[in-house]
Amino acid sequence: MLDSFYDFLGKLGYLHPLHPMMVHLPMGLVTGALIFALAAALWKRERLFWTSRHCIILALISVFPSVLCGIMDWQHFFGGAWLVPIKAKITIAAILTGLLVAAILLVRKNGATSGKVLPIYFLCFMGIVAQGYFGGQLVYGGKTIIAGEEFKAGEKIFTAKCSTCHPHGGNIIEPGKPVLHSPKLKDLDSFRAVVRLPAAPMPAFSSAKISDAEVKDLYDYIINVLEHPQKK
Repeated sequence: MLDSFYDFLGKLGYLHPLHPMMVHLPMGLVTGALIFALAAALWKRERLFWTSRHCIILALISVFPSVLCGIMDWQHFFGGAWLVPIKAKITIAAILTGLLVAAILLVRKNGATSGKVLPIYFLCFMGIVAQGYFGGQLVYGGKTIIAGEEFKAGEKIFTAKCSTCHPHGGNIIEPGKPVLHSPKLKDLDSFRAVVRLPAAPMPAFSSAKISDAEVKDLYDYIINVLEHPQKK
């Protein structure tokens, strides 16, 4: 059912994970809450304190769809693998949720202008910074690799279908089995066979998901760009 949902999104032209799009909501709202609270403290504007409280409430609400999308992406793109960044993001999300609840209750008990509010807002902000860091580790994990124009088609396929588990040709699920320099890359036929019928936990890609022409584009990108990278 989950794969069918992502396939439907793919047919609409959306091939990316959902969590990065949703996570900007709590991140932006927590940042806004801290900024408004600091401005209120500096210029003694009580209304800005209440604005910061509203931001925190909205941040707490937005955490739940963000976490749901994160779980869906984790299952679909990573096969539910317990990677270190995944464990860190789940732990931080739980702590951040607790801090947001505590901040709301603290304001309710002591008032928006309480001196105890700023420290907990700052802790919430540090939580989203940590989330962004581990999210970046999952998505990037290194420097950007430059692909020539003739390999852009393969790069697009790799980014959409492979990069979450194989950033820069590595393997975050089984680090000892990277894509780069794999014997399965010895020729196009061997590579196509792996794409069509891989070993678990890698999902199989039928010709409906990646055509034979796209397999060749992907193969050319891996061989000519990832195995001989020019970085910036």
